[in-house]
Amino acid sequence: MRKIKLTRANKTILLKALGDYYYLQRAVNTDWRETRYLILKVDSLSAGKKTVFTREEIHLARTAVNQLRNKKIQQGQYTDATDDMLLKLI
Repeated sequence: MRKIKLTRANKTILLKALGDYYYLQRAVNTDWRETRYLILKVDSLSAGKKTVFTREEIHLARTAVNQLRNKKIQQGQYTDATDDMLLKLI
């Protein structure tokens, strides 16, 4: 378990990444329930407060944010916010 402080920008990026990952999992009918739980957990958090994440949640969040980062790179968009969130998850 690890405590991570999420700013408003980090929370937004994490929710965007998890949302994209969730819909991808639903499309291929893989285990999407953990992703849904994590989305609800992050959405209920207040920005600027620390919260505890398990190893599995951190791994899931890191995978989702990394996929969002790769998508932004392919589209030629900036990745500063996703990079910041990835650094918090590493």
